[in-house]
Amino acid sequence: MLLTIGSLLAGCRTEDPVIVCGREWNPALQIVADTSTEFGMGEPLYIQFRYGTGFDFTTLKMSFYEGTLANKGPEIWSHDARVSEKMSSYTLQGRTKHSEFMSARELTRHKEPGTVVIEISTDGRVLASKQITLVKK
Repeated sequence: MLLTIGSLLAGCRTEDPVIVCGREWNPALQIVADTSTEFGMGEPLYIQFRYGTGFDFTTLKMSFYEGTLANKGPEIWSHDARVSEKMSSYTLQGRTKHSEFMSARELTRHKEPGTVVIEISTDGRVLASKQITLVKK
């Protein structure tokens, strides 16, 4: 009986929220591809927050910080987005004035190579954090 209950609970479990960063965007599948944690300053950068099932909140805040996960520094900038229960992921992909996708430098607004912390939160509660490294290429 315990095995049956355990199997049912395991089947109901949702995946943990995760931040995925990559150089490529697949519009047909609506996913970030070519995932990495290190990006050249001039390379494209797409950031996707995957929640697993539909969002159970209506606003999402994506913040960028100087520093590392262990030593988070000052906020560089943040982006607020409206989401719904019909969505299970949110992708941040900026466009330049010339309609090109933004580079890692432009999207993170980080001027020099180094580490950046990306944090996703809602109502003051942090859902996921990720550290990426920007390098000269």
